[in-house]
Amino acid sequence: INIYSLNLSRLGGVFWAKKKLETLIKKLQPELIHTQGIRADGLLSKLKVDSHWVMTSHNYPPEDYLMKFGLLKSKFMVALHFSYMRKCRNVISCSLTIKNKLMKNNIRSQAIQNGVEIIDNHDCGFNPCKNMARPVFISVGSLIPRKNMELLISEFSKLSKDNRGSLVILGDGPLMGNLKEKNVDGVHLLGNVNNVPDYFAGADYFLSSSLSEGLPNTVLEALSAGLPVILSDIESHLEIARESSSACKTFSLNDGEASLEKLMGQVNELFDEHSVIEAKRIANEVFSAKSMSQKYQDFYKTLLEGK
Repeated sequence: INIYSLNLSRLGGVFWAKKKLETLIKKLQPELIHTQGIRADGLLSKLKVDSHWVMTSHNYPPEDYLMKFGLLKSKFMVALHFSYMRKCRNVISCSLTIKNKLMKNNIRSQAIQNGVEIIDNHDCGFNPCKNMARPVFISVGSLIPRKNMELLISEFSKLSKDNRGSLVILGDGPLMGNLKEKNVDGVHLLGNVNNVPDYFAGADYFLSSSLSEGLPNTVLEALSAGLPVILSDIESHLEIARESSSACKTFSLNDGEASLEKLMGQVNELFDEHSVIEAKRIANEVFSAKSMSQKYQDFYKTLLEGK
């Protein structure tokens, strides 16, 4: 794979990215160009190229941008990104959920669900959860409001100390200080690590209380490692849970906190060895990187063959 860089700072990109990208495209003359992200999508929307243009949407801008950038900035960004999408004839959504939400804004897309490399029988000889109280719950993600990690810690703290186990949270972000201040016994805020599969191999269950997602890779990776999952009832999580009620349980964000606390307290009754098998099955059969790659390749071929 040849990699080219425009070698521009974010500020430099404002002035020079369009021209440099146009020059590079003329030099390479690609048959197909694939973009993802508001900057890349915006750049290509301003260029006249003969190549087929494919764009992937990994989030729903009105939700994601609002939580990241605030009300005023997000409104401007959403309007821009939607205008870019409407200029692209080949929009791909990373989930059925995103496809349906974009459709409500008159943006047509084809869904190709995210996929992950399968974590199968991972054994590096190192178990970072070895000395933690069982069961070990794990969650992975940026410590930002959208990931809603505070809810996980709050509900974990309400479990009986005799059998609550441990809660491992991997990831960093602006809310790290606030979460550490809660100082709950059994909660391990470990920041960013480069051996997530080791933690998945040592954990028992995966948790996500996110308020919005595209189709979260961390959930899919947890399933591929054989971890049953407990997820908030946002649409993208329900899309995953519909594949197997045995491996995936959901709780209502609107019911307050009791729904999650109840599930966490009953994990030993909710999940069994069949749940582990089911988790790996749906990761292999539905949400694998191989399956996602093949669907993209088929889509590319359809465009290049003019069908």
